[in-house]
Amino acid sequence: MEKQTKSGIIYGDQNFFVPSHLNFGAYVLQKLLTHKRGQTALINGATEEQITFGEIAQKIVNIASSLSRLGVKQGDVVAIFSENRIEYVLTALAVYYSGAIITFFNNAYTKGDLTHALSISKPKYMFLSGELYKTQYEVIENTKYIQKYVLYDDAEMRSNCLHFKELSEKHVDIKSGNYFDFKGTPQTCMILYSSGTTGLAKGAKINHLNLIVSSQQPMMTDRDLTPLMIAPWSSTMGIIRILKEIAFGRTTVFLPKYNEIQYLKTIQKYKIGLLSVAPPLIVMLYKSNIVKDFDISSVKIVYSGGAPITPESIHQLKSRFPHMNVLQGYGMTEATGAVTEDLDNSPREGSVGRIVPGNIIKISDPNTNKTLGCGEPGEVRVKGLVLFEGYVGRDMQNDYDAEGFYKTGDIAYYDQDGYFYIVDRIKELIKYKGWQVTPSELEAVILQHPDVKDAGVTGAPDTLAGELPTAFVVKQANAKVTEQEIIDYVSDKVAPWKRLRGGVIFLKEIPKTASGKILRRELQALLSKQRPQKLPASKL
Repeated sequence: MEKQTKSGIIYGDQNFFVPSHLNFGAYVLQKLLTHKRGQTALINGATEEQITFGEIAQKIVNIASSLSRLGVKQGDVVAIFSENRIEYVLTALAVYYSGAIITFFNNAYTKGDLTHALSISKPKYMFLSGELYKTQYEVIENTKYIQKYVLYDDAEMRSNCLHFKELSEKHVDIKSGNYFDFKGTPQTCMILYSSGTTGLAKGAKINHLNLIVSSQQPMMTDRDLTPLMIAPWSSTMGIIRILKEIAFGRTTVFLPKYNEIQYLKTIQKYKIGLLSVAPPLIVMLYKSNIVKDFDISSVKIVYSGGAPITPESIHQLKSRFPHMNVLQGYGMTEATGAVTEDLDNSPREGSVGRIVPGNIIKISDPNTNKTLGCGEPGEVRVKGLVLFEGYVGRDMQNDYDAEGFYKTGDIAYYDQDGYFYIVDRIKELIKYKGWQVTPSELEAVILQHPDVKDAGVTGAPDTLAGELPTAFVVKQANAKVTEQEIIDYVSDKVAPWKRLRGGVIFLKEIPKTASGKILRRELQALLSKQRPQKLPASKL
């Protein structure tokens, strides 16, 4: 249970079981051995491939032993570069167990993104899919970091390559498995890349204790609700949630990538009860023209995370699907996943829930550092057992306040019952003539238009006003809505300073991170390309 002190600091429960070995892989292995060994743990909804909890336990020990024979040592970095697949989870758990450090590269990375991520973690070993091996090998090899590649698929292999089966099928007695003794000192076990919504991604160092605590945080405990996961496991939301599901012992269905028809077919086939999604999928569900062709009545809970979802979108979803209940969470890479979460089947509208165990939160004035009280919006600052170790190769002095709280850059407030409400990010607020305009608020209004499929908002520079709210819009198929129609539609629903004075630009797709956060820096770049001429001074 959370509690609030007189100082305005809110504490989540800090009592957890922490094994003496302080190895997350060993902790999960012990959990696996308590589950029914013949129970299905993971199902690939696209290929129908399955694996049981008992098989996962055996594969972890097999692969970890093989890694040791390859020369992988404590502190070595091992990378995974692949779409979601069963081998992905097996590799990650084995690396944790071995004492090495795991890192993940998003399979949608551009050449520049991949090169940048490689330069942060400098992995010695890489597990990857055959397709990415074919298309990205030259980019990876040019960095000179990788000593050995392990392929998940059959492909023409170079001399520095192994096949995954060579590592996973060398049977080891599970009772003789060994792991490093950290002697009570948490060690880094994972490098995750921050979403990079406002700049290049940073490598966040997560340790074994962070993950052990995170995996014990409460979950929706109805085991009869089969979850479906689509978030890439290279993202924080994706990897933390799948690790928690495995430790929890619930059969989980996943998909390697998103395709609307495949997604709906999978819900229907496996009678999915719990959807773990980013906000764009909620918009897809209530705006989809083909969802009526599928039976998705099994879905009881839609859990939204990774980016804000507005009350308007929730109302639209529930209007179309009254049997669905939407729960929200707020989290970040730096807190090893969730910071607040709503696990109550009667959520408070607009809220991202209450503090999650392992966290300590305060709301601060970002200018004066004063701790604020109930109902006062300010910067979210966090610390606790799940707080990361810092960024690779970066001076963190300015990232913490005097009390050791990490400055998140997110603006929020909490109510008298401890429910939190996210306003926006400090860097993303648009400043129009001294007024603050929240991009997510305008996006919610625009998404209500029946001819709009998706939207993103940012500020266009202006010599008099500072910034002009500007919308990027994806039209519904065959829609003929115009820029002026959207401007007028918004003007009728918002305060004068929130109007789209920067206009509307139509796109085929809104640029987003894997977790669904809008990449506003890319919108800014598109803005300069679309309208490279100097913007005129604004008019009232």
